[in-house]
Amino acid sequence: MKDARILLVDDDPEIRRLLSRRLRRMGYMVEEAGNGEEAVTLARKAVPDVVITDMAMPCLDGLGLLEKLRSLDPDLPVIVLTGYGSFDNAIAAMRKGVLFDYLHKPLEDLGLLEVAVSRALEVRILRARAREADQVTAIREMAVTASDKILNPLNIILLSLARLTGEGVTAETKAKAVAHVEAAVETITRVVRQMRTVARYTPREVLPGLREIDLDQATVDEKSDV
Repeated sequence: MKDARILLVDDDPEIRRLLSRRLRRMGYMVEEAGNGEEAVTLARKAVPDVVITDMAMPCLDGLGLLEKLRSLDPDLPVIVLTGYGSFDNAIAAMRKGVLFDYLHKPLEDLGLLEVAVSRALEVRILRARAREADQVTAIREMAVTASDKILNPLNIILLSLARLTGEGVTAETKAKAVAHVEAAVETITRVVRQMRTVARYTPREVLPGLREIDLDQATVDEKSDV
């Protein structure tokens, strides 16, 4: 995932310059922020794939930034650069589940940063795949439920039409058959409207890689597997 976006947050411009240069050499796209408030502004415009941040900063410290980032994206991995003075805060953040990893400052071995970022991106991908799998399962369950609710009234319509086209059908039988058809159509319409409502309120970004399903082709594939 070499085209990943990294948000680097530190109030020391020299540290930002050193780390951003190393990360860009690795093929990552790097955005820089001098404090937590700037980082939140950048993250709201476009959520990064990984955040690397200092703990002790003006305006908004590392802990405050972690909480705000978590509200934007609970699965966003954050790596903290911490000195011994803020080590306890980093441990507390890890226990809360808002921190992915931490590295000690001064960071003498930049290889540790490379490893931490690679691990964070791997976890990011795995979390996205797990979330996508959950969404696909939910969609399948909804499709099965909706199909049952639609097929049943369709069967009622077919039976009612058979009665209407039969010989010697009385006016009373026709009236009952028409009433059954109207009720079945009303049921199908309600189910379809419910499905449209669910689709309208499902965030599209949850499944960025999911293709639009070709229902006709899916039916052909299903028959060929039988």
